[in-house]
Amino acid sequence: MGLSLFPKDYPALLKTLKTNEAYLSKEKISLGKKLFFDKNLSLNRDISCASCHDFQKGGVDGRPTAIGHKSQANPHHLNTPTVLNTALSTNLFWDGKATTLQEQAKGPLQASFEMSATPELIEKRVNESSIYLKKFVDVYGEDAISFNNTVDAIEAYEKTLLTRSKFDEFLEGDTNALNEKEKKGLQVFMKNGCVLCHSGTGLGGQMLRKFPLVRHSAWSKLGLEKAKQLMKHYQTIMETNPTISYQQLTKQLGVQQTKALEENFFSFYNKPEQENILTTTGCYSCHNRGGDYQISIKHQKKIAYPFSNKGEFLGKDERYFRVPILRNITSTEPYFHNGETKELEDVIKIMSKYQLVNELSDEKVEQIIDFLKTLDGELVDYGVE
Repeated sequence: MGLSLFPKDYPALLKTLKTNEAYLSKEKISLGKKLFFDKNLSLNRDISCASCHDFQKGGVDGRPTAIGHKSQANPHHLNTPTVLNTALSTNLFWDGKATTLQEQAKGPLQASFEMSATPELIEKRVNESSIYLKKFVDVYGEDAISFNNTVDAIEAYEKTLLTRSKFDEFLEGDTNALNEKEKKGLQVFMKNGCVLCHSGTGLGGQMLRKFPLVRHSAWSKLGLEKAKQLMKHYQTIMETNPTISYQQLTKQLGVQQTKALEENFFSFYNKPEQENILTTTGCYSCHNRGGDYQISIKHQKKIAYPFSNKGEFLGKDERYFRVPILRNITSTEPYFHNGETKELEDVIKIMSKYQLVNELSDEKVEQIIDFLKTLDGELVDYGVE
């Protein structure tokens, strides 16, 4: 699983993060903490980093999509990822576009639909405070107040937002830290391949993955509803005349719909003008044999996009998302990049079906939940005021 132990104290924190006290001083962390909770860093002085990253909610805001400046929702309908344990992540934001917490912190501060500030405004606001003037000088020296130093301090504080749970005690060798149900859940989690993506100490945050892995091009290119309507129309025609020719089908469906059907559902079709549209295709992988041209229930469950297509940012054909951290996952609902799923049970079923091509039993789903609950932890006190 690529797991290492979560640091218990400040010296262990420095060692884990491969840094030193000169860079990650307690004074810098303390300054970053104050900035993290400061609403004056937003244009209207009403939003702080902590507004969307509530520690009582697992480091998120509990909303399907973040709400920012002037009550604007994220225009891409993206859910707020947790800030907890991100110090050990290699990809940040849902599209993984940031590789450091400092780079990530610059985004929400400046985004017009989040805190809507500018580097110049932030520097001006920080200069208004005599407390900040002293703290910045103590940490960075004379003429220290700058936008880059501000996000550097915020990054330092965010690196301390690590949580330890009884799973860490188990990793440290206390085999009784987990009960038998939780150990069974860990086995199911590993045996069924969840750990292939949810790796590292945070059980996630290490890579980008395509989602869903199991899909049909039609659901991406046409959209879920249009694809359903097209297939329903096609199936109605086939039920009436199962030996219909391509030419006859085109006449009934229309040229555009037939083209959409051919490109998205029958990509291997070599159209002989008078032959049955299915006889020369590879479509039986999704369609039943023996004259029944309905999509089988088994495959229908596998190819439909699991929820409305919100939160897409890499085009209709490719969806790559940062693998979420599973630490404190039971507190970070709603789930997925678009906040479309409220129940953890449904999340596991979706992931097993669309990523692992494996429909887990209700018993195994519950066993995985038992394990995930062991990842609920408390913030470690590293002695920072």
